[in-house]
Parts: sequence; C-alpha cells; structure tokens
Amino acid sequence: MRTIFERYLPLRAPDDGGDGGGAPPADPQPGGAEPPAGAPPGGSGAAPAGGAADPYRPQGLPDTMYGKDDRETMDKMATALAGYRQRDSDRKVPDNVEAYSAFDVQQAPEAFRSHLSQIGSDPAFSAAAKIAMEEGVPVGTFQKMTTAIYQAAADAGILEHVIDPQAERSALIPESARNLAKADQDKAIDARLQENEDFIKLMMKPGADGKSKLDPKVGENALLMLMDTALGNQFLEFMRAEMTGEFRAQPLPGDGGAPAGNSERERLREQLAAPEMQPQHPKFDRARYEALDQEYRRVIGR
Repeated sequence: MRTIFERYLPLRAPDDGGDGGGAPPADPQPGGAEPPAGAPPGGSGAAPAGGAADPYRPQGLPDTMYGKDDRETMDKMATALAGYRQRDSDRKVPDNVEAYSAFDVQQAPEAFRSHLSQIGSDPAFSAAAKIAMEEGVPVGTFQKMTTAIYQAAADAGILEHVIDPQAERSALIPESARNLAKADQDKAIDARLQENEDFIKLMMKPGADGKSKLDPKVGENALLMLMDTALGNQFLEFMRAEMTGEFRAQPLPGDGGAPAGNSERERLREQLAAPEMQPQHPKFDRARYEALDQEYRRVIGR
C-alpha cells in the first residue's frame, strides 16, 4: 500500500496536502523506450477525448461540397467549379466585352446592318456590354436584345442613318480643289466648314442693342443638326448666299438701276472676298470682317 501511495503522491495538488515531492512516475514504456511516433500524450495510443476534429468547413459551404476530410472537400469544390465553367461555356458567356459586338452582320436586317458593323465603337453599347458580361449574360441573348431594339427603332422611323465622316468630307471638296493634293483638299474642306460655322455664330452674336438676330439656342441646334453632313453644310451655304445677295441678279449700268449703290455693293463684296477676310487666313481680322459684313447688309437692305 505504501508503494502505491507514494506512486500517486506527486500527482496531488499542493492544496490537497501534497508537497510535489516523492518518486517520479513510472516510465510508461518498458525499458524506457520512447512512445511511438504519432501516439497521443500519455502513450496509450487512444484518441483524445471527444474524438478527432471535424474537417474544416468554410461558412456557407453546401453539404454537396463537404467531404469527410479536407482533401475530399477540395475535390468536391473543384468538381463543382469545373461544372460551373462548363455551363458558362455552353451558354457562351464571354471573357471579354468585345465578343458582344461580333454580330453576323450579313444575317441582320438590311435596315440596320451598317449600324451593327460599327456598333463596337458605340460607347453606349460598350457600357451595356460590360454590365452584361459582369452579370453572365450569354452573347446570343444580348445580341438578340440589341437587334430587337434596332428593329423597333427602324419600324418607328426613328433610326438615324449612319454617317461616314470621310465620305461626308469628300462630298465637301470645293471644285477649285478637286485636283489638289490631299493635304490641300483637307485645308479647303476645313475652311468651308469654318465659314459655315462662323456664319451661324455671327447671327447669334448680340448686336449694338444687345440682341442677337438669331436665338443662340436656335443657332446651336442648327450647328448640331446640320454641320455633320455635306447636305447640311450645303444648306447653310445656300442660306448664307441668299442673305448676302450672292445669288441675286445685279442690275447693269443704264438699265434703271442705281450705279452708285451697285458700286458700293461690289466694293464691299470685293473686300469681304479678300484672302485676309477669310476665317482660315492667318491675318484674319474678325472685327474688320464683322464691320464690313454689317455695312454690306445695310447696303443690300438686310
């Protein structure tokens, strides 16, 4: 009994009367051998109280992806991910926005084929396509929605024609510049466009009484609606010529006209036609141009 008592005496807590002394506990392994690797403390080889810890399970992981251990869980998650990718591939969800603009133009209605051929450069379409990709919208579905919108616009008569800037500029090459080099033709076109813009803006400018001949809102609308096409610019040129009397037949001397008035008109027209009176000229004087223009209008009764 004493031997048994002394064996367990060191295990008593100090407040139980034990002094922590006594003989050390017996070696759990005969002959002082080390416990086998992986054995739990105490050398018994038994599992810890409560059993082995459960495999790690991320919050929200469904039962179908949870395995009996971490390895099986990862395998199930990888299988599910592959399935999602295959589903997206079958639905043709793209990994880049440009895929949405790859329409089969030849199969589209003729009314808006030209629109679809240039739709990739449309910022509004690109913004919508970006959201479609983020939301996993298939290419075919998004393109069906797009063509439906264009078809409805065409049926309602509100689908505007596609404007080809290069073709419009080519139509504005003056006859006097037809045989010039490309750079000189571009300068002539730019000068023609500038003259039309200046014509509208001059009428929008307030006069001596603080009022403009043309409401600025009307002028801005005219520039917006007419300046981007050759036909629109030709209309502005016609109106400018009508207002300045360029197309009017001038009375000849001796036919009852007023030679003095005609001479003054011709003098002013010559001054307005001078190179330095053209907006594109490096020595263009806008104040002088406007003064001559006002005087010319007074002479012709405008």
